[in-house]
Amino acid sequence: MIRKAVRILVTACLIFFTSLNSAVFSANAAVPVVQDTANVLSAEQKSELEQYGIQLNNATTAELAVLILPSIGDKPVEEYSVEKLREFKLGNKEKNNGALLVVTTEKNSDGKRHFELSVGYGLEGALPDGKVGRIMDEVAVPYLNKQQPDMAIMEAYKSFYNEIAAEYGWDGADVPVTTIDSDSSDGGFGIPFPVILFIIIYIVFRVISNRGGRGGGGGSGGRRSGGPIFFPGSFGGRSGGGSSGGGFGGFGGGGSGGGGGAGRSW
Repeated sequence: MIRKAVRILVTACLIFFTSLNSAVFSANAAVPVVQDTANVLSAEQKSELEQYGIQLNNATTAELAVLILPSIGDKPVEEYSVEKLREFKLGNKEKNNGALLVVTTEKNSDGKRHFELSVGYGLEGALPDGKVGRIMDEVAVPYLNKQQPDMAIMEAYKSFYNEIAAEYGWDGADVPVTTIDSDSSDGGFGIPFPVILFIIIYIVFRVISNRGGRGGGGGSGGRRSGGPIFFPGSFGGRSGGGSSGGGFGGFGGGGSGGGGGAGRSW
């Protein structure tokens, strides 16, 4: 009798834990943070992006995912990326705060490879089209020009992550972004021409001002500019299945997405 009771208890426990594991697996068998069928990213890079994705989702409910694949053929990337954003249901169901970065590595018939971010309606405040395009120009495009798509993806992801975190007021969440000079690949000095011109004018001004002698005591050097120099982007933007690595189940918030974004060809 006792033996039978023990068997029933053990069987009940096995059924309970099997059901629990199945539920956990189902919850985790969602869209990975990173899908890379083109094998662009290393295991370490995938793991790093997944960490960021988990942190961002836990703190803000927003979901930022990456889809890297060899080609989408000649289908317009704007359409493709929005379709995938909706298919993956990225973001919270009520907030639609998901975003998807789509990157292709093989040229289509027009000789284009794609680097496209589609943004859900709930993230348009954090990532408006103009800001997305500017981040791509300043952060991603220089790496793409050097044929380093992995670095373009990593640093652009961090930039988008930081913007979303700031929008939600998530203090202390910024991650450092490493950029390179977009002019450094042309064999020049890598210093923007306006900076060189400013230095020349300053030197000439100092020489002329010192020709009449010292007369008035040495100052502390001239005024400093109060802000950075911005340069316009050189590309136009649009309005409007691999393994993830690292063991994270991924996203599955239920958002529908499709509010805006921007993209570049490389």
